[in-house]
Parts: sequence; C-alpha cells; structure tokens
Amino acid sequence: MIQGELPFFNFDGKPKGGSRQPDFFDPKKSDSVAQPSATSPQESDKKATANLLPDVYSVTQLTRMIRLALNEHLPAKIVLAGEISNCKLHGSGHLYLSLKDENTYISAVMWKNAAGRLKFRPADGMAVVATGRVDLYEPQGKYQFYIDKLEPSGTGVLELAFRQLAEKLRKEGLFDDSHKKPLPKYPSTIAIVTSSTGAAIEDIAKTLNRRFPGVRKLLYPVAVQGSGAAAEIAGAIAELNRRRGEFGGIDLMIVGRGGGSIEDLWAFNEDIVARAIFACEIPVISAVGHEIDLTIADLVADCRAATPTAAAELAVPDRTEILQSIRQLQQRLYHSTQGRWESAQATWQNLSDRPLFARPLDILRISRQLLDEKTAILSQHLSELFRRTGRIIESHAAALRVIEPHITLARGQKRLAELEHRLQSASGNYYKARENQLAVTCSHLLGTRPLYRVRQQQSTVEHLTGRIDTARQAFWRQLHQQLNAYTGRLENLNPRGVLHRGYSITRLKNTMEIVGGKTKIEPGDLLITELAGKTNIESKVTLSVKREQKNDSIGT
Repeated sequence: MIQGELPFFNFDGKPKGGSRQPDFFDPKKSDSVAQPSATSPQESDKKATANLLPDVYSVTQLTRMIRLALNEHLPAKIVLAGEISNCKLHGSGHLYLSLKDENTYISAVMWKNAAGRLKFRPADGMAVVATGRVDLYEPQGKYQFYIDKLEPSGTGVLELAFRQLAEKLRKEGLFDDSHKKPLPKYPSTIAIVTSSTGAAIEDIAKTLNRRFPGVRKLLYPVAVQGSGAAAEIAGAIAELNRRRGEFGGIDLMIVGRGGGSIEDLWAFNEDIVARAIFACEIPVISAVGHEIDLTIADLVADCRAATPTAAAELAVPDRTEILQSIRQLQQRLYHSTQGRWESAQATWQNLSDRPLFARPLDILRISRQLLDEKTAILSQHLSELFRRTGRIIESHAAALRVIEPHITLARGQKRLAELEHRLQSASGNYYKARENQLAVTCSHLLGTRPLYRVRQQQSTVEHLTGRIDTARQAFWRQLHQQLNAYTGRLENLNPRGVLHRGYSITRLKNTMEIVGGKTKIEPGDLLITELAGKTNIESKVTLSVKREQKNDSIGT
C-alpha cells in the first residue's frame, strides 16, 4: 500500500517464495558445460617425446605434437577480429562458423553454453570481435578457434539484438496498427504490472488518484530487471488476461518501469514479453523509461507512453476537466432553458391579448347562427326533393295501370306457339336437303372416275421412279471412272513404279540415304540396291571416283 493514496488491490495469484525457477537465461552465471581438457594428454605427449623420439611417427602422434606446439607457443586467450561466413547453428546448440579477412579464414566453434548467452544472432557478413583460444581438432587434424565471447564490431550487442528482434517481429506483423486496440475512455479497473518498490508505481498511483480517484487499481508486482524479469513480466500479463473475469473485469493494463540504462530496461526488449503483450486481449499501455527510451514492448503495445506518469494520464481522463466540462454544459443548459422559458412566456402573452382568448363566447355565438342558417336551407331542399319524387312515382303508376298483365301474357304464348311451328317446318326441310346432297356425293364417290385418276397417278409415279434409278446409275458410273483415273495417276507418281521398267534405288546402309549426285561415298561404305519385286542387293564400295564438274561419287 502506498501511503497517502488509495489502496491497491494486491494480486494474490502470483507464486510466492523462491521455489520458482526463472526460464530466462542468466548470462552472469558460469558455464555449466566443461570445455574439453587438453592438459593431461599434452603433458603425457610431452614426456613421451622428451624421453625417446621414434624414427617413424603415427598420424596420432604427429597430430598431438602439433597440438602441443600450438598450446606452448600461442597465447591462452586471443582476441580475433574478422567477418563471419558459413555460420550455422546446430541442433545441439553449438555454433559453427568461419572468421575471415581479405586474405584467409579460420574455422571457429562456439559451444552451446557460450552461444546461449548471445544477445544477437550471428549471420554471414557480420563484422565481429571474437575472444577465445586456438586448439587442434584431432579427428580431422585441423586447427580451430574456440570462441568464448563474441561481440559485433562497431555496434553494441544489445543494440544489434534490439534491431534483429524488431525486424523479426515487424515481419510477423506484431507492430501493425490493425492489431492495436483502442483505449477505454472511462476505465473502472486498471491493472499495473511493475515493481512494487520502484518510483514508477508511486508516480502512476499519484497521477491516477489526482486525475480520476474513482478508478480501481490492481497491482501485480514483478521484477523489472535482472535474470528472470522478462519471464515474470510475460507471466503476469498472461495471468491477468486469463483471470480478468475473477476481478470483475479489467479495462486497461499498464506495463512499465522507471528510467535506467539499456541493460536495466532490457527485460522489456525480450521476445517473450512482446508476444505476451500481443496476445493480451486487454488494451495495454507501455510505459518504460523516459521519453528517449524505446523498447520492443513500446512498439507492440496498443499505446506507448513516454513515462509512467504519462501512462497514467493516458489511462484516465482528468476529473477537473470533466467537472469543468459538466459545469459548462450545466450553464449552457440553464441559459438554453431560460431562453426557451422567456420565449414561451412572450408567446403566451401575445396570444392572450387576441380576441379569441379575450372573448371566446363570441366564436360560439357566430357558429350557432351559421348552424341555424344551414339547417333552414337543408329543410327547404329536402321538401323540394320529396315533392319531385312523389310526382315521378305517380306518373309510373299511371303507366302500369294502362298495361294489363294477363293480356300481355296471352299474346306472348300465342307468338311462342307460332315460332315453334315455323322452327319445326324449317328443320324438316333442312334435314331433307342435306340428305339429298349426301346421296349425290356418295354416288360420285362410288363411280369409276376416281379409280381412273388413281391409276393415272400411279403410272406417273412409276415413270418418275424409273428415271431416278437411271440417273443414279449414271452418276455412280461417272464417279467410278474418276476414281480409276486418279488411281492411275497415283500409280504413275509412285517412285517404286519405275522399278518394273528396269530401274533401281541405291541407299547408304548406315543412314538409308538415297545415293544421288551430291552424296559423299567413301571406300568401305555398304550400299543397298532395291529392285522390282522387293528384291534387295547389298554391295560394298571399293573405289570412289570424284568428278570435279558434276561433283558425283561413283562406287563399284
């Protein structure tokens, strides 16, 4: 709890005690893997060679003598400057590379425990300064440089590591604005991930209480520098994000610390912290160091604050400004309401002076008089309508009295009987006429004239059929003659057709090329002569005579 300020709600989910082992590699610890010892075999070889040198050496003996000579005449610690090439990180964790200059190169090895302490990633073409020793690799009989410490030349180790990690995360999209979440305008609960004893928490608490004292503050104390700090910070962010529902919701998170050197701030440049911030569903404000300090956490966070105090100012609005804005709105509302009231009062005063409101009964008297006048006019029109309707009804009644219904009905029955008799007579005549016409038609159909016309048409069809058959046969004969003519012309064009007239075709046996005027023939060439009847004669050239003018070769 900070004295004089609102209390923090301490996060009780963080593991206590010293049983937790940090997963951050501590470069200050000594190497846990022992380097290969070279003292005992060198001393034994030295004693052996001192006593008696054999006339014939084995390869192993010579290799050990060379190794002994290197260890005796070279410094135990060598600082070597060069350019990296053929750099390869083995699956075992060992780093294999070559150091070269403009003239030569030397193979180098960096064991796993030393390579694990590197803050940057070695790459081909990088200028470095390596500290180590020279020793002989006996299985292959070559000397190598064993690196204990490797630093970039001209650029700080931490600066290079920062650039490499920033470039890697930028390519993965962790810095894209599309992933950044907006900050809540009025947060109710703010989680703070920082040291519980540093100045940063005091600055944040004072600023929050001054600007917006009603906000609830949830402190998750972590180490902000040293070994294991990055793992603690990342774990705190992940646990707050996972358990935010247990605390009634967390609207905003501030992650940071006060100022310091780049080494002090390095925990916020670790990959594990950057990915924890990126995966957090709660909006995160990064407040690390001062204005000039820039960390990986600042680039990944949803919002970057120059200092912890600035982070608190970004997290909550200023209560004084809010109250001032409310007062201004109150004044505007009061003046607006007062203006509307005065305008309504003036309108009411203007309306109250009008005759409608001064003598309202006058309007009723005028309306009553108009109603009486309209009623009299309506009564007059209705009386006239009734008289006219009565006269029309009387005229229709007189017309009906003139017409006797039973007389009209008798006349209609008589007329109907006459029409029925006429209809029966007309129907009988019509049926007789149709029967006579049908009989005439049948007699025509049964006569001999239709059969004669059918026979005449049949003879015409037979005549046309004969003409069609004759034309078809003539057409096929013409096509057969054209086919025979084309077949004869093809036979005349066939190159083998001349063989039946005593000619032959000679070819080179190897290439089956026809021997002609420009064919090159040498003694010893084999020839095949094709005759009629599929007869072939094989011969060999024994003499070749060249004709200068015709450029022909004759073989016999």
